[in-house]
Parts: sequence; C-alpha cells; structure tokens
Amino acid sequence: MHNDCHVHSEGDEKASDILRSMDEGGVERMVLFAPYGDTPERMREATDYVARIRSEAPDRILGFCWIEPRHEGAAEELERAIVDKKLVGCKMIPNHWYPYEEFIFPVYEKAQELRIPIIFHSGILWGFGDSSRFCRPCFYEVMLHFPKVKFALAHISWPWTDECLATAGHFRAVVGGDVSRMQMYIDLTPGAPGFYREEALDRALKYLGPDRLIWGSDSRATTVGEYGRELYERERVILKEMLGRSEEDMRKIFSDNLMDFLEPLD
Repeated sequence: MHNDCHVHSEGDEKASDILRSMDEGGVERMVLFAPYGDTPERMREATDYVARIRSEAPDRILGFCWIEPRHEGAAEELERAIVDKKLVGCKMIPNHWYPYEEFIFPVYEKAQELRIPIIFHSGILWGFGDSSRFCRPCFYEVMLHFPKVKFALAHISWPWTDECLATAGHFRAVVGGDVSRMQMYIDLTPGAPGFYREEALDRALKYLGPDRLIWGSDSRATTVGEYGRELYERERVILKEMLGRSEEDMRKIFSDNLMDFLEPLD
C-alpha cells in the first residue's frame, strides 16, 4: 500500500467508486483536490463537493479545497473549508497571477493561522492557457514570509527542476540545514517525461535527500487504480533498480512523507 498526494476530482464522482479504485491500485490514502471553481460560487460548490466525498472515508480521502485568490472572499472560503467542512489542506494554481503578489497574502496568512499545508502547481501548465510564466519555482520564495506554512511544489517544477531544487536549498538554508524544520516539500508528480524522469529524481534525492519528497500520480479520482498503479510500479523500478534507493527511502517517498506534510510545523 502507498499514499498519493496529487489526485483530481471532476465533481461527479461517488465515494464508493473512488474507494474501489484506490483498493485496486493499492492506495491507502490520497489527497483529493476539489475541482477548480472559476467563480466564487463555483469555488464554494467545489469545496462542499470534496467535503462530502471526504466525509465518507475521512481516514483515506484527504480532502483539499482549491482556492482561487482572485475571487472575493478567498481567505474566508479557506477558513470555511478547513473549520466548517473539515478539509485538511489547500490546492492553488497561479492562473495569471504571481505567487508573490500582495493581494494573495491574506490567503497565506489564513493558511498560517489554520496551520494547514498548500500544494502549488509549479512548472509548465497545460490547463490554463498561457499561464506557465506565472509558475516558476523561484517565485515561491515569498513563502519565507509565512514560515509556519508547509507547502509543496508539484511536478518538480518541470522543466525548471534545477530551479526547484535551488529554491528548496534556500528554504533548507534558512533553518540552518535542518531538513526536519523545512517548510518546503517537493511533490514528485509528473512532470518530467520518462526520459527525463530518472535524472530528475536522482538530482532531487542527491541534493535534498528523501525526507521532503512526496509522491503523487496526477490521476483522476476514479483512475488512480489503473493509471496511478502503473505509474507507481514504474517509479519503484526507477528508484530501486536504477537509482539504488533503499526500502526505507521509498517508504518515506511513497507513504510517510505525506503524513508528515499534513502535520503542522512546530
């Protein structure tokens, strides 16, 4: 069994079908993102939807709201999602906004107050038009101003994987090299295509080590048992046979680190 930190919902799935797919894929727990809400009303509806799904299996389905900070009341919606709807984290994609813009700070401040993690898209973005220019990993250095917010950059920021690692190095440096106190994680969700993948994983492990790497599939909620399982098995081959990583390292990446990500920083 393994965990998956990066699974999308479309808004019409049933919890029973999701759980069946998880069982088929050997997924013990997964982070399930709410659908994207392109208006404040749809953002609220998406929060309510993923909260209903989570409520049917709260130990296995880890519901994350999707906050669009340009919407009026975004910080208040984050609070409602966490406090009232019992979700456990937040997903954000810089859809034509930069992560360091000050109008977003109330959302970050609320996340820090609530002590919940954020998973950000980082790297080339296919789903929101010409918005990749907003998703460079170095732009997330702004999170240094919110030191109690754990966050992960998804997709190893491909094709800016080296910049992603350098950004992680900055966050490691500000805590004196103590990785256990770092607020930044790297979400290993592809990302990098197959012929880049081995190199990207090798560099991440050599530079950062295994403790701040979390694995995800980028599956849909009802395909995690098919697509997610296939990807998981390929990744194990890369890590064990090609890179020679230990079972302990793989347990951290595929399971333990996600649960640590959900815990507040001291």
